[in-house]
Amino acid sequence: MKARQISFHTTQRQFCDWIRDPELEPPQNFAVHRMQVYRDLLFNNICSFINLVFPVARAMLPEQQWQQLLAEFFQKSQCQSPLYNDISLQFREYLTEQQHPLLQQYLWLAELLQYEWLELYLDTVEIETPILVEDQDWQLTTQVWVLAYQYPVYSWTTAMTSTLVELAPSAIMVWRDDLDQVCVEPLSPLFAMLIEQMNQGNVTESNIYQLTQSVVPEFSQQEIQTQIYALKALLTQLRLIHIPHNHDEIQG
Repeated sequence: MKARQISFHTTQRQFCDWIRDPELEPPQNFAVHRMQVYRDLLFNNICSFINLVFPVARAMLPEQQWQQLLAEFFQKSQCQSPLYNDISLQFREYLTEQQHPLLQQYLWLAELLQYEWLELYLDTVEIETPILVEDQDWQLTTQVWVLAYQYPVYSWTTAMTSTLVELAPSAIMVWRDDLDQVCVEPLSPLFAMLIEQMNQGNVTESNIYQLTQSVVPEFSQQEIQTQIYALKALLTQLRLIHIPHNHDEIQG
């Protein structure tokens, strides 16, 4: 029985190794053409998951490079989950952990993969509705993510080409709205910092004023108030802020 079990485990390992790399010696007593059908099915499924999540990255890379990347991932990665969102995350992490040469060849690729995966994450993650306190100022009505990029990957489509890429450091806010649509809003550095602070909770107008003053000390009281009013108007327009009915004016 033990010898049979060892033989089974050996055959199973050889089978899995061949599925990853058909250049290896196939296990005995298996028809290669049948194994190839199974391999093609598995490989095509994994590729379809990745292609679905990273359409812009795929469009911007030469097709041969992209296909080689998929084949390499299929052969060398250790996927622990059959779920398509997990596989796509493992694909991105594989490139990062391996410090893949493509990330050096295309300096924008890491950010693009991160953003495209984030779109999937926001589309599927369960977001809890925050408990709003009526007399507390500056409460976000939902969770938001504030991100900084060196390249404007959030604006790229499948029509984008690598020859058009330009550095453009920027910050954005992303969230999922009431209709379960993923939304993106570019932000100034000041707004990005203030919203990130709001995301931590327990923020008042006085906190916002003091924080703005510490970041841009050269601003006058009127300039600071103008920026805060503009931020409040933006968040109100996007339906992302809860303003208490009895809130006070900003105190300088």
